[in-house]
Amino acid sequence: MPTARTEAARFLTQATYGPNMAEIDLVASIGPAAWIEQQFNTGSIDTHWDYTVVRRGAPGCTTCNSGYINAVMESFWLQAVRGQDQLRQRTVLALSEIFVVSTVNSVIEGTEPAHASYLDMLSRNAFGNYRQLLEQVATHPAMGHYLSHFRNQREDAATGRIPDENFAREVMQLFSIGLWQLNADGSRRRDGSGNFIPTYNQNDVSGLARVFTGWSWNGPDKSEGRWAGEVPPAPALRNWREQMQNYPNYHSSSEKRFLGVTIPANTSGENSMRIALDTLFNHPNVGPFIGRQLIQRLVTSNPSPAYVGRVASAFNNNGNGVRGDMRAVIRAVLLDPEARDPSLANQATWGKLREPMVRFGAWMRAFNARSPQDRYAIWNLEDSVSSLGQNPLRSPSVFNWFRPDYAPPGEVMSRGLVAPEFQITHETTATGYANFVTHVVERGFNSMSSAIVAPNYAPEIALAGNPAALLERLNLLLVAGRMTPSTQQVILGAVNAIPSSQATARVHTAITLTMISPEFVVQK
Repeated sequence: MPTARTEAARFLTQATYGPNMAEIDLVASIGPAAWIEQQFNTGSIDTHWDYTVVRRGAPGCTTCNSGYINAVMESFWLQAVRGQDQLRQRTVLALSEIFVVSTVNSVIEGTEPAHASYLDMLSRNAFGNYRQLLEQVATHPAMGHYLSHFRNQREDAATGRIPDENFAREVMQLFSIGLWQLNADGSRRRDGSGNFIPTYNQNDVSGLARVFTGWSWNGPDKSEGRWAGEVPPAPALRNWREQMQNYPNYHSSSEKRFLGVTIPANTSGENSMRIALDTLFNHPNVGPFIGRQLIQRLVTSNPSPAYVGRVASAFNNNGNGVRGDMRAVIRAVLLDPEARDPSLANQATWGKLREPMVRFGAWMRAFNARSPQDRYAIWNLEDSVSSLGQNPLRSPSVFNWFRPDYAPPGEVMSRGLVAPEFQITHETTATGYANFVTHVVERGFNSMSSAIVAPNYAPEIALAGNPAALLERLNLLLVAGRMTPSTQQVILGAVNAIPSSQATARVHTAITLTMISPEFVVQK
């Protein structure tokens, strides 16, 4: 069904890195549901592996000299900004903030093939099935290194060695079932004494850790050299692009007990993994636990229990008896009546703080910001004083930049609400963001002189003589028509104070003030 342009823009704010005029017109014409189906069938413009490892540059580059971990970040921004598969890219960002692998405090800090391959894996599975996604995450060598179950060895009673428990804990706590047993609507279950019920205990962690033993580099054999990745030529044995394989000599042959399931002794590593992941996948917590986080990443920080319940229901059954269908889940998140009801946006508790990386992406998409040879040399944004305080691939820990249940002290906390993105929002970041926007809007993003990411303000400059028309365009493009009269008055006053002969300065001022306004920073 066709929809109003303001509602099309609002939908795209949730489903993409940010709208542009062409995408607004498309969604207004065909409606959100049809747009989602188109997106499910839209491929990526490139792979992160080809950009980072094969070409070392964007498709069609003539000077292909991107290198190190910076190349992965360039590829990330190329796909985020230029990709036609915007729903996939926005979903990949959401998944990367749930299934976190980082270059910070990590043994793969500067290992660009690891991160390129991991992002490609998330992209391939974004519209697949959660069960397959969970297995691909668990057996990816990047995750194996990051959460230390790569070359994890079975227990040894003689030496006292026990399997590393890091991934076993996080795959439950962060990637599947969470800490507390949940009702179908995401609310916590209570026992007869009124206490919350944990989903697992230390014995479950220890039992599950035995499943994740014996996993190392993939290859045509299971030799000691391939296990260690140290037989010359070593780089050829370190296969970052394929899932880890199991080495029986290092896998625990003991009985494995966890979450009420017992894997018999002498079960193979592959079958142990299958049973463990099936157990997690079929746990009743997964639908509400993962569904709520996807709602938070795309739509609103505090979804109603009914909204979470509907998304969990889509996870449990896509309508054809299939559990874990990510397409059904994404449809449920974005097309839910609460997501699409514009009247809810007027409620103070509705919406979310737009995370800094997405705000930056919205500017690049709105104004077609490009660089020579499409090299988005955007590397270090985490400085909270002069930049965004957030950067792709550089979250400080496996807990992402912010936790889904974070509540800043004050009214949000006292009302029992959460505001995850406020965990990286404070006086310094607010000032740093304003300074960053002021600089970037006027000069583009410049980390290297040969690859300045520069916007195209031609349509806006053509309206500079009519500030009201200019602001009407920015109101639709950047804030989905939700700019308040008071904000409009402030921006129009600032623009009108600039002589009409200075058209570019008028545009810079209007865009800057819009991007630091509450209506832009807070997604409704």
